[in-house]
Amino acid sequence: MAVAETLYPSRCAGCGQRGHWLCAECDAALPRWTPPWCSRCGVPGGCDCADVPPALDTLRAVAPFDGWLRRAIIAFKYHGEWARADHLGAALAGVIDATSVVDGVGGVDALVPVPLHPRRERHRGYNQADLLAQRAGTTLGLPVMTALRRVRDTPRQVGADAATRHANVAAAFATVGDIRGGRFLLVDDVFTTGATIGACASALREAGAVGIGAVVLARQMDDW
Repeated sequence: MAVAETLYPSRCAGCGQRGHWLCAECDAALPRWTPPWCSRCGVPGGCDCADVPPALDTLRAVAPFDGWLRRAIIAFKYHGEWARADHLGAALAGVIDATSVVDGVGGVDALVPVPLHPRRERHRGYNQADLLAQRAGTTLGLPVMTALRRVRDTPRQVGADAATRHANVAAAFATVGDIRGGRFLLVDDVFTTGATIGACASALREAGAVGIGAVVLARQMDDW
């Protein structure tokens, strides 16, 4: 921990104050989404289900992709600040309700992080979705399962339009092991067009999963 603090000194994602990754004041200021919300897409006070992939039963996000949460995710994902998994994973755990995120099928068997291609994971040094899932799973007592692998090294999605994103990830994922009858929550950092999570959900559904939800830190909302 001391070495990590020397290499990546902690600073609040909101105000920049040194000494912690997120101060209490900035944490409290995050506009977290809470019920009442759409039972499928999780948007409070309305519905924005158009981008929710058909293979996905439900989607939940901590908050919109904005403010300090956006800055923290970018630092966590692209700038090597893997230690942010602790406070970001705790926020993710706060929106997971294992009895209702996958509607109509009871509880959840496991959290399933969206996988990176092995080459990209080696380059980055970690899979941010896996770190989030491990932290949330420990908090909630839910197992984390490697039920998917990435079989194509797809281009980066940042800046691509929806059609390109969907084409990039088509048939990019395959299942691992026997998942028939399983109920899973996919875990990722950001939901933008739903292309990546949709491809993951389709792979799980085709392999026999009976319930598939997704939980993310943030959702891109153009008009939020």
